[in-house]
Amino acid sequence: MSTPILKAHQISKRFSAPSPVVVLKEIDFEISRGESIAIVGKSGEGKSTLLHILGTLEKPCSGTLEICGQDIRTASLPQLRNRHIGFIFQSYNLLEDYTVLDNVLMPAKIARAEIRPGSPVHQRALLLLETVGLKERTLFPAKLLSGGEKQRAAIARALCNDPDLILADEPSGNLDNSHSQEVHALLLRLAKDFNKALIVVTHDKELSSLCDKTLLLKDGNLSA
Repeated sequence: MSTPILKAHQISKRFSAPSPVVVLKEIDFEISRGESIAIVGKSGEGKSTLLHILGTLEKPCSGTLEICGQDIRTASLPQLRNRHIGFIFQSYNLLEDYTVLDNVLMPAKIARAEIRPGSPVHQRALLLLETVGLKERTLFPAKLLSGGEKQRAAIARALCNDPDLILADEPSGNLDNSHSQEVHALLLRLAKDFNKALIVVTHDKELSSLCDKTLLLKDGNLSA
C-alpha cells in the first residue's frame, strides 16, 4: 500500500465565539497519490473548515496532520503549501487584470521559481493551459473569461507547481449544469492523469459520485 500523501489524526476544531461550538471531533483521515475523495454534508457542518485545516490555512485545536511525511507543527507552512498543495476555490480567486498565463504562473512566482519564457515552469504553464482548453486564451485578461473558463484556468493554476495534493472547495458552485459537468470531468481526469491526491468539498452529487470515495461530515464526525 502506498504511503499517504496526507494523514490527519484526531483532528478537532472548536470556536468560542459568538458561542462555544465544536465543529470537528477527533477526525482521522488519509489519502494516497492517485486517489480522489469527496467530502459532503449540509451547510454549516464545517466542510470548508476541515479543508482549510488540511490545506494548512487554519490550525486545528488538537490532533496531528502530516503532508508528504512532514508534520505541520514543525514544517515551514508557506514552503509546504507552495511545494505540495494546489488550491481550487469556488470563486476562482483569479487576478482579473492579469493575463490567464500570469494567473497560472502565480504559484511559481510566489515560490520564486524561474518563470521567464522558455523556462521549464513557463513551458509547463503553457502545456497546462492547452490541456484545459485555454490555449487560445493565454494572453487574455482573466476578466474576459467566462465562469467555466475561469475555473479551468484555476485548475491549471493549481497544477502549476506540480503539487502532490489538490484541494477543491465547491469547484463548480458558481457554474451552470453544463459547465459544472465539464469542470468535474476535467478535474477528475487531470487528477488521475497527473497522479495527484484530490480532496473535494462539494454539495454536488454528480461530482461526489465521480470520486473514488465519498465521506460524510455530520455533527463534527467524518464517516464513510
